[in-house]
Amino acid sequence: MRSFFFLISAALVSMIIGQAFSGCSPQLPIEQVYICTEVSKDGEPVSVASTFTPDVNNIYCSVKLSAISNKSSVKAEWYITRSEDGQFNDLMIGNETIAANTPYVVFGFVRSDKLLPRGDYQVKLYYNNKYIRSANFKVTGEASKPTAILTEATTCTTVDLLSGKPLDKVNIFPNDTSTIYCSFRVIGADFATNIKARWIYVQGELEGIANKTIYTASTKAEGREYIVFSIGRAEGKSFPAGDYEITLMIEDEEQTTLNFKVVDPAMIPGPFVSEAATFTYTDENKKNIEITGKFPAKVPEIGLRARIYNAPPDTELRVTWILVRSDDAIYVDYLLKEDKATIEGTTPLIAYLKRGDKDMPKGDYSVRISFNGKEAISLPFKIQ
Repeated sequence: MRSFFFLISAALVSMIIGQAFSGCSPQLPIEQVYICTEVSKDGEPVSVASTFTPDVNNIYCSVKLSAISNKSSVKAEWYITRSEDGQFNDLMIGNETIAANTPYVVFGFVRSDKLLPRGDYQVKLYYNNKYIRSANFKVTGEASKPTAILTEATTCTTVDLLSGKPLDKVNIFPNDTSTIYCSFRVIGADFATNIKARWIYVQGELEGIANKTIYTASTKAEGREYIVFSIGRAEGKSFPAGDYEITLMIEDEEQTTLNFKVVDPAMIPGPFVSEAATFTYTDENKKNIEITGKFPAKVPEIGLRARIYNAPPDTELRVTWILVRSDDAIYVDYLLKEDKATIEGTTPLIAYLKRGDKDMPKGDYSVRISFNGKEAISLPFKIQ
């Protein structure tokens, strides 16, 4: 009996000690962890998920805390633990630390412009730099095909050399213009999206030629907001007068069609400014130029060239150079130089902004062409 009682007593003691020990165990500071696609304004998980496609834009880690503290912090480390192609193992792809002063702390992972590798992922969580726990998820399946949208399409004579944005909107061009541009904005396209333009001579002075494709061009979206296509005339020749159209396509699917005309220069209502561009000389003899919108601070001078058509008699021309904003914010809308002239008819325009003894301030600039006090076009450029 003694031995039996001793065994029962030992078991009871063990249970009592075990219960007491369990009851005294400290509570972990991180109570729950959720991987999700959406969180509430308070950080609570809304859509919990464990798998994501390679093109997911945002992944959230919602962390519920046992208690809040202004003196404590939570850190999250995002890892690719193993990619399917074997290229990545235990690779940290992001980390963030947030104060532990709210019931829910939310960490967000934002995908770059590249697809996420398929494989296993993990978020490691630390409280006051002490590891507490992890949460796992997977990236698998196929990326959905992006829906690209083409908008703001126009033909023009001048584009922003920094962004490709059109600086004028023109559908009638003189036949001696050097280049005709087509500029448009692309939304929702990935880097590899193929964009194409087909230029068509519809009808005009060329007898027997109608609805003929005269030029095609294609490019990849490559993350650009604006895309520019252009067509130039042959040296010593002019564009055939007549009606033209441009068909714009995304992945060979037609999106929109633009129409424009080429006419005799005398038919262009004036004053009309065409092909404005900033440039710099590439040789000491000033025979060769480079069209550009970016210049070094030590550039000796910045040139502006354009062509003006059919200005009425006594038209006042102004070329105004402005330092829109210097990088150090000392200068804002600062007038650098203004040239005035009285013009008539059709004439080329050349103007210069020369550097003084010091380097030009780095920042954003513009040069503006005005007729009779009305701005016709403004070209942005940068000193960097």
